[in-house]
Amino acid sequence: MKKIIIPTDFTVESLQLIEYAILNFPDTKLDIILVHGFKLPDTRWGLTHFSALREVNKLNTDAFAKAKNMFVREHSDVIVRLRFELFTGSNSFAFRNFAEQLGVKDAIVPKGKFLHVDNSKCFDPTRFVKSNIDNVIEIPFELTEEYQKTKFSLSGLLNL
Repeated sequence: MKKIIIPTDFTVESLQLIEYAILNFPDTKLDIILVHGFKLPDTRWGLTHFSALREVNKLNTDAFAKAKNMFVREHSDVIVRLRFELFTGSNSFAFRNFAEQLGVKDAIVPKGKFLHVDNSKCFDPTRFVKSNIDNVIEIPFELTEEYQKTKFSLSGLLNL
C-alpha cells in the first residue's frame, strides 16, 4: 500500500488530484492523505480549545463531502483509506516532521496555481509538499481566473 499526500482546499475540483494519483499508481492500493494548511490560534485560550477535527468539519462543505464519498465508493478497489490532516506548522522543517510522522514519501500536487484559500486562518501547503516530499508528481493543471472564482456543484462537476 502506498501513502500519498495531496493538498486540498476543500473544493470539489481539488478532488481531481485523487484521480491523478490513481492513474499514476496503477494496480496499487492507496492510503490518501488530503492535507490543508491551517494557522494555529495565537492566544492561550485558542490553543487550549483548538480541535483539528472541528476545523476540518467547518471547512468540509456538503458538496465536497458528497463528491468525496461518491469518489471513494467508485474507486473502493484502489482507495483503502482517505483521510484529512491539518498542517499547522510554518516552515519546511515542521513539514518534514509532519510528513515523517505520517510516513509519506509520495505526493500529487498541481503544477500551477490551483488551490484557493479565502479563510485568513488557512493556507495552501503545496510549496511545503513540493520541497519536502521525496517523490512529487506535479499535474499540469491550470485554471483560468474565471474558473477559479466559480463555485462548483457536484452535478456541474459530473456534467449531470
